[in-house]
Amino acid sequence: MAASRIALRVLLAALFILSAVAKLVAIDDFELYVFSFGFMPLTLTYIATRICIAAEFLLGVLIAIGWWRKWVNLAAMAMLLLFSIFLCYAALIGRTDSCQCMGRLADMSPAVSLLKNAVLIVLVLLYMRLVNNGEDRGCLTNRKKVLITAGLVVAVLVAVFTISVPDSWMFGDEDMLYDKALLHETLDERQLSEGHKLVAFVTPGCPYCRMSREKIGSIAKRHNLDTTDIVYLEPADIGNERFMGITYGNRPLIMLIADGEPQATYHYRNISEREVAEFLKY
Repeated sequence: MAASRIALRVLLAALFILSAVAKLVAIDDFELYVFSFGFMPLTLTYIATRICIAAEFLLGVLIAIGWWRKWVNLAAMAMLLLFSIFLCYAALIGRTDSCQCMGRLADMSPAVSLLKNAVLIVLVLLYMRLVNNGEDRGCLTNRKKVLITAGLVVAVLVAVFTISVPDSWMFGDEDMLYDKALLHETLDERQLSEGHKLVAFVTPGCPYCRMSREKIGSIAKRHNLDTTDIVYLEPADIGNERFMGITYGNRPLIMLIADGEPQATYHYRNISEREVAEFLKY
């Protein structure tokens, strides 16, 4: 029985920690997935996803240590149930893309991830029954455990936000270099010199270009923007030489253009949801 308790405890701790680390490694994909549902603005998504990762990692560590078993087990159950409700919603609205539950380690649809959560819920319930929510005996007083646990919470949060600093904290307004003459020539040829347009220079196979498309698409959906005002230009559209001339090889290059004149430029990480929405709704 003791061996079963230890094995189950190690397994649960490892799964929670692995899931948290996998999300942190693929934080860009996790952020985009959460943002794509339109529940919260982009800047809040940056923070919420990291808090989620920190909470998952912390639960894994506390399960491994064996402290506060009753509350930790209840918190683990609550987290799994909340994740499951979210996945049910994703499945009901027809989402079949990876839910990013295990980052890039496993490409799981919401339906598959729900099955994984069901197994985890059963394991947590079994663990709760086996340990009966009792505390590990040790020489530490509850006061010391509280202080250590509080320090652990702070340490995990600081570590997550340090390893992956939210884009909105690191990247502000930054002017991207581009060739103005070639840009105007291209806009005229493509009949993009009238009205407000978002023009993005992207290349196939570039991961940040792909994620920029997804981020812009989610912003457009969230704010009901006219997608005809969003234009993606690739080397195949305007020629590789001109593409490289305009962008100086930097991509993605994202521009807000009013009547043929650039008003703002972005790369993937500093796209401003507010600025894009206000500009295209003008």
